[in-house]
Amino acid sequence: MKSIEFCDSKEKANMLFGAPDSVENELGQDGVSSETWEFKSKGLKLYFDPDLEFRLWEISLTSNTVQLNNITLIGLNEAELLNNFPSLALEVNDGVFKEYVDSSQELVFFLRNNIVERIDLSPNLDDYLNKFGVVGN
Repeated sequence: MKSIEFCDSKEKANMLFGAPDSVENELGQDGVSSETWEFKSKGLKLYFDPDLEFRLWEISLTSNTVQLNNITLIGLNEAELLNNFPSLALEVNDGVFKEYVDSSQELVFFLRNNIVERIDLSPNLDDYLNKFGVVGN
């Protein structure tokens, strides 16, 4: 099984998953945003922080094979999501799109028309910064 962890390098991601289908903001050219690797067939996006040695700091998943607690997440309707994860907090609701957040696990569920289409995972920011330091140090 392939395993990548927050704070891993682009080199490890390349070793595990091969070359990405696309790379956005390569080498952090815009000076603000992450370098983003997309693996379309895997339903996977990896975000590498240009300020902290291009370490992995966020993962987006759209694959219908993603599971948490033995529950397939992509494709769940809103009621099923909330039934399985009652601690979620609704942060965005514009009538079509919704975002539910589980701050304790650093998870964000993105719904479109009340169906889970994407999940974002990120590390605990304090742990991440403690490991790699604050920009400028």
